[in-house]
Amino acid sequence: MNFDDMKAILKDFGLWEKVSPCYEPDGSIKGYDFLERFIGKYSSSEKTIIKAIVSIYHGKSLVSFWEIYRDLDEENTRKLIQYWSRGFGGITGVESPGSDE
Repeated sequence: MNFDDMKAILKDFGLWEKVSPCYEPDGSIKGYDFLERFIGKYSSSEKTIIKAIVSIYHGKSLVSFWEIYRDLDEENTRKLIQYWSRGFGGITGVESPGSDE
């Protein structure tokens, strides 16, 4: 997954604008502690999606499988599975997983 892929996935979930202040233009994060504080005000599902996608992009472990299972509704679980099945890469320019039904 590259930076553009991460942005596209988070945009599809409606979350890129909420997390973009945590990133530099080159795709580097301003800090994981900053990210955690910044997203603290969002719902559990939003935080979990953000942390899951950010974890994959940066190769970090910021969220547990249990949190993903517990916090995501059926629609967001389905979307995450669709991205997972595509390897989270090469997303830029691809339609949302929800649109191929």
